[in-house]
Amino acid sequence: MERRAKLNEIDIVRGIAILGVLMVHSTSFATIDMKNTTLFGVYNFLNIFSKIGTTSFILLSSFVLFYNYYPQPLTLQRFKKFYRNRLMYIIVPYLLFSMVYFVLRWYQNGFAWDLSQMWPSFWSKVSQGQAYTHLYFVFISIQLYLLFPVFLFLMKRYKWLAASAILIGVGLQWAFFLLNREYWQVTNRGSWSLSYFGHYFLGAWLGIYFDRIKGWLIIAKENLSATKIASWIALWAVWLGAGITYVTMFYNARLYQTRYSNALYDGVWDLYTMITPLVLIQIAFLIGGKMNTSFWVGRLRHLGIVSFGVYLVHPLVLLVYRQFPPNGGSTLIHHAWYAGGFLLALLISWVVVTALSRLTGWSWLLFGSVPNQLQAAYSDSNRVDKPSGKPAASA
Repeated sequence: MERRAKLNEIDIVRGIAILGVLMVHSTSFATIDMKNTTLFGVYNFLNIFSKIGTTSFILLSSFVLFYNYYPQPLTLQRFKKFYRNRLMYIIVPYLLFSMVYFVLRWYQNGFAWDLSQMWPSFWSKVSQGQAYTHLYFVFISIQLYLLFPVFLFLMKRYKWLAASAILIGVGLQWAFFLLNREYWQVTNRGSWSLSYFGHYFLGAWLGIYFDRIKGWLIIAKENLSATKIASWIALWAVWLGAGITYVTMFYNARLYQTRYSNALYDGVWDLYTMITPLVLIQIAFLIGGKMNTSFWVGRLRHLGIVSFGVYLVHPLVLLVYRQFPPNGGSTLIHHAWYAGGFLLALLISWVVVTALSRLTGWSWLLFGSVPNQLQAAYSDSNRVDKPSGKPAASA
């Protein structure tokens, strides 16, 4: 059975998502240190409205997996290759970067260099995705990769499960939220995949039925109709409303200590972060046709291709950068310093990941499949104008 058409626009969505991650991390200190400045509202907006990275990456990962694998027959060989690739391209980088960040944090805290203490602490943190603040996402991804063949088998076996995937995912996610709140009190709830089942199952549903629903999701001249335009306006209105509500809740909580229920936080966050990837997909398909002619769209796609490596590396840049905060000076200098953190985290990690991926044969140990994806993307771009009777490789 032929593979489905390649969707290069997904790389653009990844590019926007990693910009959100960088914005959140580069403004996190500012939401504390700049609380008494006139631009606190801007920092709060940038920090909260940009909380789209982890959830968008989870949805996109699920989307791509189900988009590629659902039409294919289930074979033992296919799943052996799947798990081998995930071991090489996800678990190995996770362990290496966990070790790097663990050692750095150990040094920062001034602990004794005693392996009998370090080794148990390291494995305890690795087993919970807590070796450094951002590595929980990779830990979640590993959990979801382990579960993927089970979900794929069930959805292929029982078509009603695939059709009901969104409702099932949201139901399981909220069952976890409520049971955890009342009974389990699991620490580090955000490090467990159940917290993102709504996003994951939405991605699965989109991947399975994308060929049927893209006419309703993708904004294009050939798709125009009054009903579709109304649905797009409604989607964007709900997205903006949920996002602004989420930003406002954090603004009030941070500035005025306003207290909201956990269920309200979870509900608004869930609505906002589940709709965001749909909006980003619409944006990506609107500008995707320019990825080979527009410098900025092309760079955004490139950033998306290397986003996994950028995600792993950028906290190192911020860690070093924050060792040199401005001593006194005007508020403008502090604003410039925070902006500089974002730009340097973006540019340095982007350049480092790209350079190592292109110039070395071992960079897969650090960045997983990024080197292969870069090579494939540039090979595809060289053939972009050549017509073909077959769809391109996987999304």
